[in-house]
Amino acid sequence: MNRTRAIVSAAVATAALACAVTPAARALPPPAPPEGLPRPVPTVSATPASPSSVLPYGSPIFFVIDDKVNSGTTAPGTIVHMHLRDPLVLQGTTIALAGTPATFTVVNVSKAESGDVNGAIQIHLDPLTLAGGLTLPIRAFHEYLTMEMTGGQIATRSTTDTVEDVFIPYAPLYQLLRKGHQMVLPVGSVLRAETDATLDATHPKSIVISTPPPFVSNFDPPHADLTAAPFYTPAPMRPHPLPHGRPTLPPKPSPSPETSAPAATTSAAAIPAASSLASAAPSPSAAPSSAASPSR
Repeated sequence: MNRTRAIVSAAVATAALACAVTPAARALPPPAPPEGLPRPVPTVSATPASPSSVLPYGSPIFFVIDDKVNSGTTAPGTIVHMHLRDPLVLQGTTIALAGTPATFTVVNVSKAESGDVNGAIQIHLDPLTLAGGLTLPIRAFHEYLTMEMTGGQIATRSTTDTVEDVFIPYAPLYQLLRKGHQMVLPVGSVLRAETDATLDATHPKSIVISTPPPFVSNFDPPHADLTAAPFYTPAPMRPHPLPHGRPTLPPKPSPSPETSAPAATTSAAAIPAASSLASAAPSPSAAPSSAASPSR
């Protein structure tokens, strides 16, 4: 034991002596410029100042949530209150005070489900009312709020599941039916938003809010009020289902009866004379028969 202490004491003394003898390190001076050349003189370049009177499109602003939002209990269409965290000041003019009330609407809610499916919330921010009565359109940095897990959390859950599979019976069945976590925004949460328009306060008495022009792609066809005629006329659509049976033919027109001329009127005296003449004349069928019969 005494020998060990002696060795340690000797090592400490040797280290202290080395530190005392070693000279302190010094920085080397910069190399002198070659003779005959002018020495460079540092110049100060003017940095363009940012226009403090303009709040550009997409500028970040932060809000503090006043109502609790839970993906398991909050219904779609719920209006959630919040307030502005920092004041908006442009060119010495306060456009919106800190604490200015604002709201956002819960558009859709996805509840937690079995299989480690976590909940999610979709929101839409309402325009922010400024001090002068103007409304500034804003949008959320993330309109679809989900639970983001780090790599360490994912690795920890995977390791825990593996240990459960080894030592706990029926652990895979429990993991299959395990419910995920609900998405919760507690009171006091900070929500990041962005301006959806440019705010120009060059003239404090006449603040201008200008929205950006619509995005046009080179591949989009131009809009035309005149609709071009098609190359061909499409065939009419047949009714579905098709009718059954034979089609009913249209009725044919029936011929009208012929009209005869009216008979001439005869007197009552002429009728008996005509009848007597008809009886006296022999019939044409009786005469040949009498002639053909031979006399015996």
